Amino acid sequence: MFRKMMKHLANNPGLKLLSLLFSVVLWLMVVNVADPEATKSFSVPVEILNKDVITKMGKVPNIVEDSDIALFYITGPRSYVENMSSSDFNVTADLSQVDLSQDGDAKLVPIEVSARKNERRIDIIRKTVNMQITLEERLEKKFIISPETTGTPADGSAIGNVEVTPNLLKISGPASVVSRINRVAANINVDGISSDVSDNVMPLLYDENGLVITSELLEMNQSVVTIRAKILSTKKIPVRFQVSGTPAAGYEYRAVEYAPDSVLVKGDAAILNGISAINIPAEMINIDGASSDVEISIEIMPYLQELGISLVDESANQIAVKAIIERKITKNIDFPVKDVKITGLPSDFEVKFSTETLNVNVRALEEELDKLKKEDIEAILDVTDLQPGTYTRRLTLNLPGDKIELVNQVNIQFNIIDKNAVAETPGNNSDAEQGEDSEEGSQERPADRDDDSREEDE
Repeated sequence: MFRKMMKHLANNPGLKLLSLLFSVVLWLMVVNVADPEATKSFSVPVEILNKDVITKMGKVPNIVEDSDIALFYITGPRSYVENMSSSDFNVTADLSQVDLSQDGDAKLVPIEVSARKNERRIDIIRKTVNMQITLEERLEKKFIISPETTGTPADGSAIGNVEVTPNLLKISGPASVVSRINRVAANINVDGISSDVSDNVMPLLYDENGLVITSELLEMNQSVVTIRAKILSTKKIPVRFQVSGTPAAGYEYRAVEYAPDSVLVKGDAAILNGISAINIPAEMINIDGASSDVEISIEIMPYLQELGISLVDESANQIAVKAIIERKITKNIDFPVKDVKITGLPSDFEVKFSTETLNVNVRALEEELDKLKKEDIEAILDVTDLQPGTYTRRLTLNLPGDKIELVNQVNIQFNIIDKNAVAETPGNNSDAEQGEDSEEGSQERPADRDDDSREEDE
């Protein structure tokens, strides 16, 4: 029975065909469930081919707006579609295919898109069919390549000299594009770097707004340049200021204040290790004749250059300096004459003063005068070689330290008396003896006056 049935099925072509169709449908159903259809969109820059076709005409092509960006999508099994990226496609526009007889300034160039892999597994549907170009005059310009850095070096390090080789770039292309170029730069990343670094990079073209200019139609004589960055050590070094000159009479220099009081510099480690401070010459801050604070701004950079170092932050070049000038005050001190030290007085002479106190005028800052006591002043009267009589002499006054000054000299009037002569004079002297004393006294006084006159002249 079973053999009859199998023989009947084997000899029936219709059933064989039906079985085959069923199998195909079943396979398609399984495949569709396991690997369903998917779609993916792409936006890829167009590679321009055969530009020399236009340049031979003495012209250069210029892309109209963003028509050199091809938009397309692909469909196919998900396992293939999701595995595709922009780099898996060739997107080209061949300028040899442009129809120059087209009306208008804009010419259409067909865009071709092909897959580099899975070409038989996917379908490509183009949204952008043509690239538009205009024909322009060719412009050539030369630019200096500016070295630039990104990132921050390692702690204790700073960026030194950065240079580009070669540093001159020649660019040619459509006049409308080349004329937009404002500057050219080469960039090197120094983030976390603690030693000298170099790299080969592509020059970047910027417009006046700082936006990068890219165009397939630009030609450069250097596609890659070498940029080198020297990495230096850093150190925070204090700044020291002195002043020169003398303030006006009655004023005193107190101190110099400045900010910042230190600067962060960079340089070779060997040089930095030998620098403990940056000393600014005293003549830079002159207070001669000053009766108020002297304020100036000092540029620190020239003094750093003399040492072979530089600022980490060049904007920190200015240091604000103020020399503080303070007015002195005057104080009148009643100095007791009993405290005057007398020198050169013979033992048989004595001195009698005409007053009990002297007015001593001194001048200093208030804080210094507050500390001054009478006991701190030394007054000396030298009477060497003086004979009995009446005199006026200048006192020698010694004040403590150099912060207090004498406003004016102090003169003192006194009498020198011969103690022996006074003791020998009896209480009942005759008129003749008294006359002799008077005559002797009258003879001495002119001499005394001469001494006084000579002293004052001196």
